[in-house]
Amino acid sequence: MSAEFTMRRISPDVYDRMMCGEPPFPYRYVAESGQVAKRWEITALILANGNQADPGPAVAILGGRRVPGEPDDHGATRAFSAAEVVTVAQALEKFSEDEFQRRFEGLDFTGVLGAASDGRPAHDIDIYFDCLHHLRAFYGAAARAGNAMMLWCT
Repeated sequence: MSAEFTMRRISPDVYDRMMCGEPPFPYRYVAESGQVAKRWEITALILANGNQADPGPAVAILGGRRVPGEPDDHGATRAFSAAEVVTVAQALEKFSEDEFQRRFEGLDFTGVLGAASDGRPAHDIDIYFDCLHHLRAFYGAAARAGNAMMLWCT
């Protein structure tokens, strides 16, 4: 798995060009965030409740359509249309902090990037709450502005 997670808010026009197979760079982007960074895998596992087949709000990290020409793995550049961004933002807003905490306390993180040898996250829950809050804010701003998004791990 990759160590760094990055999100960019992009215009619907850039999204359309990317999804038609044009290379994504040097297109301009509206905003960029690497704040979730190395905490992406634990945050995604919490949001998915350990269920990769039906990740729920973890699509904010794990989802999106693979951009044509990108490899078919977690490091590939993926993108959400503006309409999909609205759906993801709503899912993140509906997800309760109590449920986030319950999952944090109950899941086994063995083998996950950022977990200690005992299967617990290397950081306390406040670090991952920060990730949840940042995802909500970034997707919410993109949804309100009518932006699409691209994401990738490096």
